[in-house]
Amino acid sequence: MKKAYALLFTMLVAVPMANAQEDASVHFGIKLAPNMSWLRPDVKGIKSSGNQLGYTFGLMSEFPINPSGNYRFATGLFLSSIGGSYTQDYAFVSEVGGIEQNKELETKMMLRYIELPLTIKMMTNEIGYMRYFGTLGVSAGFNIRARADAEYPVLDDLSGAYTIGFAVLEDEDIQSDINLFRAALVIGGGLEYNFSGNTALLVGITYNNGFTNILNDVDYEGKKAKVLNDYLELNLGVFF
Repeated sequence: MKKAYALLFTMLVAVPMANAQEDASVHFGIKLAPNMSWLRPDVKGIKSSGNQLGYTFGLMSEFPINPSGNYRFATGLFLSSIGGSYTQDYAFVSEVGGIEQNKELETKMMLRYIELPLTIKMMTNEIGYMRYFGTLGVSAGFNIRARADAEYPVLDDLSGAYTIGFAVLEDEDIQSDINLFRAALVIGGGLEYNFSGNTALLVGITYNNGFTNILNDVDYEGKKAKVLNDYLELNLGVFF
């Protein structure tokens, strides 16, 4: 699987470099995309517990691969705000009666990335003023901010063996617990409405499927915790 992603990445980089000089019809635009993101834990005892609303915005650019412009290398530079919530099982002994109990501790993560997508865009011929398209590729993300609201146990002051309650640590900086790099598979589709010349309105949907662990050396019950992050976004953009 990793070899397949590497091959796709190489093709996406090589194609525009080989064709950019043959066709000067390069498109630039801006995009604003509300998104819904969630976490996908891949370790027993940790479960996804909620979605998070966020946004993506930034610069779009497209380089034609063939003279008709039906096939394009699409990239850009975006700021993405994503995240999600998860719960982890916590076994404890209460101070009253010394009874062993279990509780799910919830953590809500708010993450921000600089993203560089590398995709192939396949477009239909113009139908009226519209062209329909599909996209497929990969995305490289670099974490620039990580915050969390995390529930944690409060232990007794004497022995520390008993849990006397629970509290929530709000807006805690957790960037040291988050991997700098996030890679994802990108699949999407939509339509473009042409106004005049290169000016066009873009509307579409993109699914960003993360395939690298967002956690950096975080242990859970003696094992390395693995959590993936996905999001679905509604693309709204304008090409000039």
